[in-house]
Amino acid sequence: MTEAVVTIDEINEYLDGLGEFTRNSRIAVEEIDATSVRVRWAHQEQMLRPGGYVSGPTLFGIADMCGWLLVFATEGITPMAVTWDLHITFMRPAIGADVIAEGRRLKRGKSLVYGDVLLHLDGQPDKPVAHATVTYALPKPA
Repeated sequence: MTEAVVTIDEINEYLDGLGEFTRNSRIAVEEIDATSVRVRWAHQEQMLRPGGYVSGPTLFGIADMCGWLLVFATEGITPMAVTWDLHITFMRPAIGADVIAEGRRLKRGKSLVYGDVLLHLDGQPDKPVAHATVTYALPKPA
């Protein structure tokens, strides 16, 4: 396993400094290395649909945040990396637990980072709730 270019503490400190943007998402980085990131979305009653389901837009947001943080883990903190493309497939309902998102870099091009994100409930890694393919555009050098 190759080390990430930043630490978990550096990423979480950066996220804390963004205020409400990230505080409301309740995303925390748990693991990183040079090609992957694992984040946790803390289960929040106010973000659930009737029946206790984590909503599709919430899962999409978790996948997007995980992809953005994947760029941080592999490129360094890059606030202006932007979502270029994100496709998500919902596989089963997400009910009753924190959501874990595991992102991995598939390729780094000249100006794009390609990856995928697998989302599952805490304690159920073999039962994915969604899968996303993500592409982020890197900012142009100054």
